[in-house]
Amino acid sequence: MVGQTPFFVMGESEGDPKILCDTRYNYLGPTPVIIRLSLTLLYRTGLRTNTHKRHDMLLKSYLPYYRANFALALPVIISQVGQYMVQIVDTVMVGHLGEAVPLAAISFAYALSWPVLFLGTGVVMGLTPLVGKSFARGDRMRSASLFKNALLLGGVVGVILMVLLGAMIPAMSYMGQDPAILPIARGYMAYQLASALPMVFFATCKQFLEGVGNTTHTMVIAIVGNLLNVLLNGALIYGWWIFPEMGAVGAGASTFISRLVMVVLFLRLFWRNPDYREYVGLFRKVEITRFRLRRLLNVGVPIAMQLFIEMTALSLLAIVIGLFGAVPQAAHQIAVNLPSLSFMVVTGLAAATTIRVSQDYGLRLYPSMRRAMNASVHLITLFTVCASVVVFFLGRPIAALFTDEPEVIDIAANLLRYGSLFMIIDGFQGVILGALRGLTEVKRPMYYAIFTYLCVSAPVGYLCGFVLKMEAAGMWIAFIVGLAVLGLLYYRRFRLRYAQLTASQGRS
Repeated sequence: MVGQTPFFVMGESEGDPKILCDTRYNYLGPTPVIIRLSLTLLYRTGLRTNTHKRHDMLLKSYLPYYRANFALALPVIISQVGQYMVQIVDTVMVGHLGEAVPLAAISFAYALSWPVLFLGTGVVMGLTPLVGKSFARGDRMRSASLFKNALLLGGVVGVILMVLLGAMIPAMSYMGQDPAILPIARGYMAYQLASALPMVFFATCKQFLEGVGNTTHTMVIAIVGNLLNVLLNGALIYGWWIFPEMGAVGAGASTFISRLVMVVLFLRLFWRNPDYREYVGLFRKVEITRFRLRRLLNVGVPIAMQLFIEMTALSLLAIVIGLFGAVPQAAHQIAVNLPSLSFMVVTGLAAATTIRVSQDYGLRLYPSMRRAMNASVHLITLFTVCASVVVFFLGRPIAALFTDEPEVIDIAANLLRYGSLFMIIDGFQGVILGALRGLTEVKRPMYYAIFTYLCVSAPVGYLCGFVLKMEAAGMWIAFIVGLAVLGLLYYRRFRLRYAQLTASQGRS
């Protein structure tokens, strides 16, 4: 049941908690055989101990953590991949209108709107670790209070986003774009504006459910919304059946409708599910307070800023590569797709790590908290290493799927070799960042991101890209070096916080 509270007990040896996985983490059933075999191989090659017996005990002690983390992560991964595929479908359907103008228009509007929307949804991401900590302690009143305050905060943030997006619509005329794309871009942006509020409410409900350890319901709602988005894309772009033919603007309209439907599905879930209805019922007993709003902002704003910084860095990477010409820019656009798809898996495991760490943190089960993080690192390393091998050796055939231009294929294949290393490092830093968020340690990661991208990636990019004339490859190297430094800083911070927590527990 989603309403169950503590699901850990203290082990009889070494003081390490052992998981007694409840029904929230068992819906996937036993860990698939391939995962068991892969994890056994990982341990036999990378985590040797003094004796074979000790090795087997270590592996067996981690298996419950693998199962629990994987069970939490899989629905998030499916949701993220589904959303990514919807974006691809949007591009393909608009691209088949037969002209470059519609595709350029929605690309322009998307580039302007998405960082703003992402910044807004990032603010409510602070809800997950705060609710996770309260939920683990069985404090439903505090969880309900956080949820109620987060809904108000989300409403205010949504209105602010609408104002910002509304201000961008007339400003589009002064951004040096082709006048032919502006009418379509404004129409698409208008629907992005309308969908800002539903998007933030969806994110708030999603973060609350993750805080109470349930990712399945969000996955189901996201799948329904994504399928509806795809169907409405065809209907509204091409004018199928009784629907009007709206062209590229129809892609924005379908996004708005699907986001609205997903919020309605969440309302239905909270009304019909007795566990969630209990939290809503507690709304009458809790109040909107400055303390709760401040606490949500103290955690959410740094997360939002850190996400915004990362998105800005990625956008600048593409812009700088464009300075080397259209061919390197096209190759970069092809090469960045696979790391982006890999990041969907990273996002899922990072979310699972945030949930597990926040709940262990709330119960002060610090050794279990560390093992939950380690288990996610093992899983993401296993995935990214396997994916990187495929990308490294099949980079050229993969690039050839996107274009017939030999020069673009050559550069893209070379970038994909760097991309194979990028995926491994990105996976590591993403999971560690998820663990830090579970500890509500969010300000230092934001400062680390600012420092790394400005003081590491930027000078390395200038050196490799311009001085050494490595061009696009040099910029990828700069980003990889920056991510590596960022991952080490995150890991150092987690180890320091863990040492502080265990020391304070020992003194008490």
